[in-house]
This record gives sequence, C-alpha cells and structure tokens, in this order.
Amino acid sequence: MGSIPNRRSVLLLKNIQEQHQQILEKIQINPFFSKKWVRLFLIGRVLRPFKASLQQIIKSESIMKNFLLAFLVLLSSNTFAQKFTSSSNKEKAKKIDLIIGKYHDYNLFNGSALVVQNGEIILQKNYGKADMNWNIEATSDTKFRIGSVTKQFTAMLIMQLKQEGKIKLDGKISDYLPWFNKMAGSKITIHQLLTHTSGLPNYTDFPDFKTKMVFENLSGKDFAIKYFKDNLGFEPGTKHNYCNTGYYLLGLIIEEITRKPYEKVLQEKIFDVIGMKNTGIEDPKEIISKYAQGYDFDYDGYQKTDYINIKTAVFSAGGMYSTANDMRKWDDALYTNTLLNEENKKIYFTPNLSDYAYGLVVQKHQNFLGSGKDITTMAHSGGINGFSCNIARIPEEKIYVILLDNTRAGKRGGQLEAVIDDVFGVLYNTKVDLPKPLIIFEVYKKMKAESVEKGIVYLKELKKNKFDSYNFNGFENELNRLTYKFLGEGKPDDALKIIDYAVSEFPNSSNIYDTRGEIYFNKKDYNASKKDYLKTLELNPNNDNAKEMLSKINQILSPKN
Repeated sequence: MGSIPNRRSVLLLKNIQEQHQQILEKIQINPFFSKKWVRLFLIGRVLRPFKASLQQIIKSESIMKNFLLAFLVLLSSNTFAQKFTSSSNKEKAKKIDLIIGKYHDYNLFNGSALVVQNGEIILQKNYGKADMNWNIEATSDTKFRIGSVTKQFTAMLIMQLKQEGKIKLDGKISDYLPWFNKMAGSKITIHQLLTHTSGLPNYTDFPDFKTKMVFENLSGKDFAIKYFKDNLGFEPGTKHNYCNTGYYLLGLIIEEITRKPYEKVLQEKIFDVIGMKNTGIEDPKEIISKYAQGYDFDYDGYQKTDYINIKTAVFSAGGMYSTANDMRKWDDALYTNTLLNEENKKIYFTPNLSDYAYGLVVQKHQNFLGSGKDITTMAHSGGINGFSCNIARIPEEKIYVILLDNTRAGKRGGQLEAVIDDVFGVLYNTKVDLPKPLIIFEVYKKMKAESVEKGIVYLKELKKNKFDSYNFNGFENELNRLTYKFLGEGKPDDALKIIDYAVSEFPNSSNIYDTRGEIYFNKKDYNASKKDYLKTLELNPNNDNAKEMLSKINQILSPKN
C-alpha cells in the first residue's frame, strides 16, 4: 500500500501550488518564455520561499518520501494540464490553417494571419506571395498597408494629448484649426470626429477621389483646404455616418498641437514606446524594405493595383503600414497602461452610436457562439488600394486575430470578416463549415465563355438549386463590382444587364441605383439616369455623388442647353 502525505506536507504543498499558479499566470502573458524554461523556472522560483520549511521536513526521512511523492504528483498534474492545453491548441491551429488555406485556394485571402488566445500564439502563418512578380513569399515581417485600422492609432494620439491636458474632447474643430470653415468648425467636437458623428461629408466618396485626389502631392492642410466640404449631412452628434474626413482632420489637429508631423508623433508616442519597428506612414518617395506589392483580383486573375499617394490622399485616416508581429505588440500594449491610463482607456474603448468607440467597433455579446460566455468584441477593417486588413480582439480571453492581405480581398464579398468569424468559431469550439467558392467567380466564367444573358440565367439556376454549394457573401457588392468590370471594358449594354438583375435582387440598395444611374449617364440617357439618382438620394440622402450628378444632369437637360 502506498504512503499517504501527512498534514504538514499537504499544507506546504498547497502553499507551493498557489505560488506556482500565480507565477504561471504572470509568465503566460510573456510570449518569449518557452515551455521548458517555464518548468525549470517554476521549480526553482516556487520552492525558494519555502526553503526553511523544506529543510525541516527533510530531517524526517518518512516525511521527505511523502513530500516528494506529493510534489511529483503536483508536477505531473501541471505537466498534464500543459500538454492537454498544448494539444488542444494544436488541434485549433490545424482547423484554422485548413480554413484559411481554403480561403486562399479560392482567391479570397492572400497574406499574413496571426491568431492569439490567452497570450499564446495559436496560429502564425503566411499564405501566398508578398510579390508575385518576383515570386517572394509573405512572412510575418512583411509590411502591408492597413488602411482604416490606422484610425485606432490616430485616436490613441488624441487620447494621449487629452491625458496631457493639451486637447479637450468637447473642444471644437475651430479651437485647433482656425482656418477651417467657422460654421461647421464651431459646431463639431473632437469627440464627434472620433465617433463619425460629425455630419461632415466623407471625402473618399467624392467623384474626384479616384480620378484626381489620389494623385495629389500636397500637404495635409492644403489638401483639406482644397477638397473638404463643410455642408453638413445632419446635425453633429445626432447620427453615425462613417467619415474619413473626420479622421483626416484629427491628424491635422495632432500636427497643430504638437507642432510636429503626424508620422513623427506616431513614432515618438507609440511605435518607439512599444517597439513597433516595422510600422510607419507610407511616403511615395521612400524605399521600404520587405514591403508587399498590392494587387486587385479582376476575375481573370491578379493585376497590380492603381497608384495612390497614401501620405496625402488618406493621411491619418488610413495611411499606415505594419506587420503581423508589430500588430501583436500593439494589442499587447492595449492591456497595459503603457500608452494610456485606465481612466482614458475606458473612454477610448467606450462604444457610442452604432457601437463605434474611438477607432474600433466595440460590441457586447451574451452566450457568444453558444459558449455560455459573455464577451466583448473589438474590431475594425481596413481597405486601401491593393490591400485589405481586419483585426478583432476579445479582451476577456486575450484573443487577437490579425489578417493582412495584399489582394484587396475585403472587396470580394467581405471575406476577411468571414475568415475572422470562422476563426472565432474554432476558438469557441463551434461547428465551422469549410469555405466555399464565391458564386460570382463561377458566373463570370459562364458570361465570358458564352454571354452575359446566359450567365444571368445560370446564376439564377445555381441560386435556386445549388445555393449551399457556393459563397454568396457580399452578393450585392459582387454584382456591383462585376458591373464595373464590363463597364470598364467598354461594354455598357452588358453592364446594364447585370445591374438590372442586381436591382431586382436588391431593390432598396442606394448603391445599386447609383451605379445604374452612372451607366445611363454614360449612354446619354439622361432622363433614366436622373430617375436612378433621385432614387439613390431617396434611399441615402447623404450620397454626395448623386447630388453632384443630378446637378450635371439638370444643366444638360436645361432648356438653355
């Protein structure tokens, strides 16, 4: 019959076990410790405070035997728990890798993926090429444009200035940018710029953005003076409407307060502080090592993306680049007070209208994915010429998912959000189906091989009979994008057939009517174009493009002309 540890040994072991757990929790948050190092460290660190007690126990041979027996059981149980956790994480990694691999196979993701849970990397892998011309593989240190994920960094700088007493969240634009239009500037607060509730028009929706504004090489202030409009779509603070204009102005306010360039303030107050050595603001004249080439997927394959002067055209609204490894450092820092104290972090993470906090969408979920757990998701997407980016975090379990893509995959049915949803499903042990090919790719093959009419008939058949075999995510946007594919090829009649079908599927989409209005305008059918643009405004009164096009059409149809 085996020996039973006496009461004194048990009490001592209980204290040791408590110390063991406390130290283990501290160590687990540091990714630089290997499992072997952790075990060796624990044996020495945990036993040190109990040296005197252990020496007394050792004097008794029988007690020592019992103690060693119990201590070995303790170590064995911890080793088993670590192996079980490790095995579980390996299974999760396999599933996530399989899922993201399928997205890559279907041309729905290309780039770097990083998944972290409870401070431990579950998956860190790269899919596809950083540069297809030179056949260079992507790595976790490949630099990608992150688009609007930049906004959370801009918001952090504003909160740091607030913490330093240099800016007030209820201060007005005019308090910091006296050159900005007084009528709007005296109404709109810094808080409203941060939360997209300013009412300002979104400048990246202007008709000239893709054809003229992206090529400008102006200072941020000169760019804003030249292009930003002050006509408010609604009373500030009453509605939420995503607005890049607001975050561009925030960057100018940061420069005005600090008397330094925005990128230098980022470097000094964030990047240097937390060690983000491979992150910055893209300068069109700068040679950036390990920088991914951006691509667009044009149904027939990949092609290089269009030019944009990132530093001028998007600036503090979306001008950053980063890596998967650097973005992990950013997430780690948000759990500490290194960048911001607790009081100001609470403000930073508090959701407002449409669940938008400061540069992040923050949502509460009860019984998340049927797990029985109440959690918070903090997420944001980023999209800019040739690149898409999505980040999502669940602070209750220190989950962080970062997807960096250099093929603008976010435009193909919102696929990066779908990838993150699937990753969450694996992490929370729910059933996740493997990705399916995007329906629009299949239909385009039919249109190209035969005709647009036969392609639409084929689409209707697949939708009716094989709906579960294809991916219909972002179906409306995909139909709109396919329309522009044919319009760009000088085939307005084919484009019109596709958009007519889109109208039948999405009769309440302002964007679809806006596209059809453009096609009719190009065909010089101004009355039909006017009708569609009026419908666009009926569905979305804030559509500035529709307003401008109606003004042009009215001039054309005027009796004087």
